[in-house]
Amino acid sequence: MNKYNSLPEDKAITLKDIAEESGYSIKTVSRAIHNHPDINKTTRKIIMEIVKKYNYSPNWAAQSLRSKKTHTIGFVIPNITNGYFGHVGLSIDRLFRENHYSTLICFTSNNHENEIESLNALMNKNVDGIIFAPVGCEGDYYNRVPGLAKKPLVLIDNICRGIDGSYVLHDNSHGASLLVKHLFNHGHTKIACVTGPVEETSGAERLQGYKNALRNCGLPLDETLIKITNWEINGGNGAVLDLFSSSSKKPTAIFFANHQLLLGGYKALHKLGLSIPGDVAVVSFDPPHVIDALSPRPTTLENFEEKIGSAAANLLLDLISKKREIKENKIRVQGVLRIGASCGCKSDF
Repeated sequence: MNKYNSLPEDKAITLKDIAEESGYSIKTVSRAIHNHPDINKTTRKIIMEIVKKYNYSPNWAAQSLRSKKTHTIGFVIPNITNGYFGHVGLSIDRLFRENHYSTLICFTSNNHENEIESLNALMNKNVDGIIFAPVGCEGDYYNRVPGLAKKPLVLIDNICRGIDGSYVLHDNSHGASLLVKHLFNHGHTKIACVTGPVEETSGAERLQGYKNALRNCGLPLDETLIKITNWEINGGNGAVLDLFSSSSKKPTAIFFANHQLLLGGYKALHKLGLSIPGDVAVVSFDPPHVIDALSPRPTTLENFEEKIGSAAANLLLDLISKKREIKENKIRVQGVLRIGASCGCKSDF
């Protein structure tokens, strides 16, 4: 009979108990439980079978006191209604769960004061690191959040003045240029741009990519074809209605700088009785998660949320484990065209 069969039900199983039953050292057992790469698969399988048999759970509180780590990270984002942040978050949480971390999520409702409050709350909880999607380019985070400058921190989606730290960003200009050039190759010369706030990196860089493409294609820049709004569906809807309210210079194609704007654009074009792509060709920087419900399916860049999330999580893990220094690290993720039928092409998916 196994020695644990006679233990009282309230006996807490320890690493030492598992080590004695498995025949391995406490250090080896601990490494196997934490999925350390030095432990071979056979050894880990033997140890984890014992762990599962006794429903052993590591005492994270005790380990935190010894290591001065909480095994938690913070994820600060503007909102959850934008599917982009939700899918980035899922990718981040998955990688950290594999490394025995929990993720605390804070929503800031696109408000700078809420950002400061959220960051201070995470600092007070002594999280091991933070992934942060700022809503603007304010440079006062280090001044208003004590200790943030020394905390492992990765920013996504926006570059902030005064934070020369670690960033994971889409190559916004390159991706926008790809899409606009694709419309030009369909013969369009009156191409409109609907983008979010240019005070934010994503808005400014995607607008710059649009302008670069026009210049490279030999097309003149017409400011009346540029609409700057918020990043939401209502912003896209209003921008498109505004584009077609004039009796002249109506666009024959539209570049939308994110999928929320695209959805608003579809709504407006339907209201105006315009067909896609017959009357107006459209492309979107990123694909909506209801893409299968749209007709025609839009031409976009391929999904990149998982790449952004994975890159940000790996970078933060490196900073936490001190494999990298807390200094400037900038990673750019490049997009690839995903052809739909909204531009006049035959959809390839």
